[in-house]
Amino acid sequence: MTAKRPAMPAPAGMSSIPDELTATVISAVESLPRPQKAKLLLDHCLALLDSGHYGSVVEGYLDVYLKTPDLPKDDVARAFIARGKARKGAGQKLLLMASHDFQTAATFDASNRELQAHWRKEPVIHFSDAPASQRAPLEIWDRIASFIPRYFLRTWLFVSAFHRDIALRRIFHTVDLYLGEDSDNWNRTLDIFDRVKADTVFSRRVKALRIHWAYEGGDMLDVMSRIFRNALPEFKALKEFEWIGYPELQGDMVQVLLQSHPNLIKLGLVGWHFDAVGVSAFTNLQCFTLRAEDDDGFADMGEVRTVLDNNAETLTHLTLGAYLARSHSWDDAFGSPTIQHLTHLELVDTRISSAVLARIAHAHRLVSLTLHGTLEKPAVAAAVFGADHVLSPTSSAHALLPHLEAFRFALVGHDDDAPLWAAVAQLVRARPRLRRLDLGACPWELMRGLLPGLPSLRALRVRIASLGADAVDALVRALPGEMQALHLACAVSDRPMHEYAPAFARFGSLGLLHLHGAALRRPQPSRMCGKELQMQTDAWLAAARDVALAVPAVDYVGWHGEHFVVARAPGGTSVELKELPVRRRLDCGTGVDLGSEDAMWIERKDVPIDYEMSGLET
Repeated sequence: MTAKRPAMPAPAGMSSIPDELTATVISAVESLPRPQKAKLLLDHCLALLDSGHYGSVVEGYLDVYLKTPDLPKDDVARAFIARGKARKGAGQKLLLMASHDFQTAATFDASNRELQAHWRKEPVIHFSDAPASQRAPLEIWDRIASFIPRYFLRTWLFVSAFHRDIALRRIFHTVDLYLGEDSDNWNRTLDIFDRVKADTVFSRRVKALRIHWAYEGGDMLDVMSRIFRNALPEFKALKEFEWIGYPELQGDMVQVLLQSHPNLIKLGLVGWHFDAVGVSAFTNLQCFTLRAEDDDGFADMGEVRTVLDNNAETLTHLTLGAYLARSHSWDDAFGSPTIQHLTHLELVDTRISSAVLARIAHAHRLVSLTLHGTLEKPAVAAAVFGADHVLSPTSSAHALLPHLEAFRFALVGHDDDAPLWAAVAQLVRARPRLRRLDLGACPWELMRGLLPGLPSLRALRVRIASLGADAVDALVRALPGEMQALHLACAVSDRPMHEYAPAFARFGSLGLLHLHGAALRRPQPSRMCGKELQMQTDAWLAAARDVALAVPAVDYVGWHGEHFVVARAPGGTSVELKELPVRRRLDCGTGVDLGSEDAMWIERKDVPIDYEMSGLET
């Protein structure tokens, strides 16, 4: 006796009671050959799908059809495509329902950890009716955060756990710790040390650590040194380290650093002496900074050359600083072949010899160059810079430093050297790649002729000795509309400088505007009584606020050497200025965020320039 085949479930709306028609159809179908049965089943499935009757019944029909052997390939493809489209449509409906469930849950408890974990892990772009924070993936929000100054990024801490995690990663990428007599800084430093020991997630967020020391000796120095030694290995993901102040980094601490973080890619030593005996043992450095005012430290200055030689395969960024009032030379260090591989070079507060200039002229990979200090032979420098030329009329490539994108030339004692400035102008002229420019005391007449040939310029520091409406108008017309940071200095001004601010409103991307009069400073308590001091201070700050109101795009205002962050009320009708900490001596100052690398560069906070040096314009 033949076994009965299992009956297929009937689609919704069809009667399950046998009748004469059904029996006749079943009999007719059973008499068909197998290929025709399969074709009939496929056509029936496609008709059901077209009418919107997708479900487990149709899935069962298609499963039976696809298991049938020797079917035409084009029919099999039609079946898979039809089932795929049906499954996709059903899945989208379920995802939409799920999305609505999560959004509804967020209205009841937005801080729910399981809900926040879902948003962080969600790999798809959400539907258009979902909040923007849920439509874009983590990578997009992280990219957005990279363009937001740290001061404003703090608001993300209170938006959601998702945004908080991004903000914490950005804010604590670089940590500045101060070890000195100030009890507030001392307590904060100890809190950070305790946190990295107890919280592995936090310790891995810190990629760059900057330690500011201010101890001359004594028991407290010994205590803090022991605490620092114990805490240093807990910074598990540290890639960059800077030691700033006194006592300087010495040989015993170099060995501690080598044991805990032998693969640092950036190392900075900023102090009065070079005491870091054994620092040349680091062999993976990409960036090395040394600021040593005296050359009588415990370490031999020849070790600087050894550092360069030992990192020839990796080092691309070098910063060397000294002290103009003392005799020093970098000729030996610049004998290293590593100089040829550099892309970024900064010489600050230093005497620049002809040998050093010659080596720089052959460093064709340089993208950024800072020359700050004084030239031993200005005529040689004029000859080197003046020899630059465009290689061909159809090309913008220069013979000297062809890849240059940032150039700072701030010298002491060469303000009236016309041949030198003419040669510098020859070097800078017609460079479409140049993004950042700071020519110190370069005459405005020369600068005005250079600016129209720099279409990619985004950050400029310029000095106009006698500032007037015509000079401001000429400056604004010569600059690209996409300027990001501008520092305008003058010796004398026809009007209060804040009255010129409206001229810069055309720059819609201007994040920092610094107006700086050489003889203008905040009112001093030692020169006036209390009531007059208050009035003068209020007027001084009101003028800075006028700058922020006149230029709606700016997030930071520089006002005669001081910096303020701009907090705008909704609608932009009023602003509040929050003062930023002033720079400390020998401190690179990168702990104070000015919103962008362009702004940090133009304010000379990327290098350890000594602002207390007489003759230098701050």
